[in-house]
Amino acid sequence: MITKKNRYWQKFYKNRSFNDKVSFPSQFSIFTLSQKHNKKTLVEFGCGNGRDVSYMSKFFKKTYAFDISESAIKHNIDKFKSFKNLNFKICDVTKNFSYKNLKKLNKLIYTRFFIHTLSDDEIKIFIKLLSKIMNKNEKIFLEYRTHLDKNKKKVFRNHYRNFLNPEKVKIFFHKENFKNTYSINGFGLAIFDEEDPHVSRQIFQKK
Repeated sequence: MITKKNRYWQKFYKNRSFNDKVSFPSQFSIFTLSQKHNKKTLVEFGCGNGRDVSYMSKFFKKTYAFDISESAIKHNIDKFKSFKNLNFKICDVTKNFSYKNLKKLNKLIYTRFFIHTLSDDEIKIFIKLLSKIMNKNEKIFLEYRTHLDKNKKKVFRNHYRNFLNPEKVKIFFHKENFKNTYSINGFGLAIFDEEDPHVSRQIFQKK
């Protein structure tokens, strides 16, 4: 069943002007790469137009990128077909996601501006999925809009956003046996055009 949210993202990523305009890697992708790690595989959930994972793939042996939008995935497969270590797949993380192959990998998980597109219940389902696919000491890097960003002007006004309290997100992760190893909240971390959203950057490690 295709939901209203699914239809919105399908239409959004069919917009070629957006895909061309926002093609550079985010500040958060650079931050993530700057953290020392020995992982061979990168997994991104909510890859959108592939702007981050295409850049980050240069630093990993294998990369897997997932998104609910069929139009986004089709665009990425075509645009990045020369990237031999980059794999794009359509998925809904809240429904019948097959994780067995990911469990075997030595990986880092990355998600930017993704969990705030989910409801609280969907976030809990996603974290349960992470708990299944992640091995001990593996990390997930997250960046998302906080509750302090709710009333600020947005470039993309029609996006569904769940403005999250970072302390609540910590509780969600702690319940699934993760520990928070890094957390910073504020402005100046995700500037785009004239928009400077209030975001949280967090790293969680599987116990």
